[in-house]
Amino acid sequence: MNIFFKNILSDKSTNPPEDVKNHFFDFFVNPFNIDWYTEEDYYEAIFYEDDLEKIAKYDNEGNFVNVKTNLPVDKLPEKIRSVAQSFGEIMNAIVISNNIETFYEIILRDKELTRYELLVDMDGKVLSNQKL
Repeated sequence: MNIFFKNILSDKSTNPPEDVKNHFFDFFVNPFNIDWYTEEDYYEAIFYEDDLEKIAKYDNEGNFVNVKTNLPVDKLPEKIRSVAQSFGEIMNAIVISNNIETFYEIILRDKELTRYELLVDMDGKVLSNQKL
């Protein structure tokens, strides 16, 4: 299992409020290896579900904000993969979902090995392309 998300957070472990935990366990079917953190004004749970590493984000009032899933490149929808590959080699892919919309945050590199962050909506529309 990849531990991409866990490696990007510093030691800010916490125990979230009960309403956050309740939503979390109602929303996610089989989460395991759950670690809670505070990041800025948010509670974040880093965990695994269906062998994928995820981060669930909640605001200070306990409202669900989004879930980010570290997605293997070969699991990207074909439409999204095709759009991303037109910009360069795909290095990493994260799916961001907030119950209304789904986005794909893709790290790529071009022929000169310059890295970019590409944000694509679920229809394949490029929302941003920024050099890292």
